[in-house]
Amino acid sequence: MHKVPGFLFLLLAVACSAQQIPTKTPVPSSSFVSAPLPTHHFFDKTNLALQGWNVAAETYDAITTRRNLSGRPINELNPLGAAFVNHGWAGQAVFSYGFGVGGPLLTSYLLHRTGHHKMERWVIGLNALGSTTAGSWNLAH
Repeated sequence: MHKVPGFLFLLLAVACSAQQIPTKTPVPSSSFVSAPLPTHHFFDKTNLALQGWNVAAETYDAITTRRNLSGRPINELNPLGAAFVNHGWAGQAVFSYGFGVGGPLLTSYLLHRTGHHKMERWVIGLNALGSTTAGSWNLAH
């Protein structure tokens, strides 16, 4: 009884694969030719400005985080950052510059290499905005 559904599935799969695929009519190449997309160098003025903002924002966040510590453990809102922040300036530097600057830089470069030029800029900008917000939150609390 269990072999009947399997046999029917196999029969249906063979019947569907036996269909003839219609050939496409050739389209003149001049009607759908698009101009090549403009590309840019990875370290152009916009990316350098965004990376500079990101480094400044991470520094701002790191300094305000260390200021709030004053020798006591801090309630870091980022669960990944909490493992590093409570280990002094060395842990803070690894987290802020390794993950906060290096991570978006690598992600942005990979997006650039795959042709996602708008996304490469968004990654850096969103990370810098988050770090700027976190630094401001540190000052307010």
